[in-house]
Amino acid sequence: MLSHRNPLGYRALRTWQQANEIFELTEDFITTLPTRHPKTHESLTDIKDHMQRSARSHVRNIEEGYARTSTREYISFLGFSAGSLEELIGDYKYCQKWNIGDSKGRSKGIGLCVGEAKMLDAQIKSLEAKCYREKIASPNDMARNRLRENKEREAKFDEWLKNYGK
Repeated sequence: MLSHRNPLGYRALRTWQQANEIFELTEDFITTLPTRHPKTHESLTDIKDHMQRSARSHVRNIEEGYARTSTREYISFLGFSAGSLEELIGDYKYCQKWNIGDSKGRSKGIGLCVGEAKMLDAQIKSLEAKCYREKIASPNDMARNRLRENKEREAKFDEWLKNYGK
């Protein structure tokens, strides 16, 4: 994970690139939010601040995780990043529900965030698979992986049995 392995480091990761796109979009989007909620008239300062912090945290956890010395630590930071992204999706959906802010920015924000969540999930699963292949995962993780693989194998076999002889 150390940046000296790849001269571009985390900057070469599509998840990091898109995280920055999301951050910039969010920075622009929050400028379209009114000062007060249209229905409750409460201040929207907190939601603006939260959206900005969530978007920033999403980017920074990818960066920090990449610099960690173990794959397990990297996976943990990607998990933190995914958590910040989920909070951001929730804020965008809140704005959508109440029709607050620029509708195009809202739609684009939700779309990018959902796509990013899928990419992050795939990246985490890929790194976990690497841990299993290289046998560097913890014994508990290895056992959970074997159980998951067995369930998947059984489900495939059950599906094959259903279709056998048709």
